[in-house]
Amino acid sequence: MKALRFDNFGSLDNLRVEELDDPRPRPDEVVVRIRAASLNPNDAKNLLGHMEGTTLPRNPGRDFSGVVVRGAEEMIGMEVWAKAATRGFTREGSFAN
Repeated sequence: MKALRFDNFGSLDNLRVEELDDPRPRPDEVVVRIRAASLNPNDAKNLLGHMEGTTLPRNPGRDFSGVVVRGAEEMIGMEVWAKAATRGFTREGSFAN
């Protein structure tokens, strides 16, 4: 998958597109094919280094909508949306597809 990534704080110029392995869900998780993701003000603050606790490298993105493509069989194909508190900070975010 392609993902927007950064490995240094301080500037929006630190963003770049990288090719990553497709995510594998844990037993209690699903993988969502992102259809839309918004730029939350905290995403920009995070990239600029104004948020604590972010582990690098990271792909940002907290707010998204999409379709479940992996995980519990009964959820495959389900349309979902979320505002995820740790996404883009300590776990990979939604700026990927």
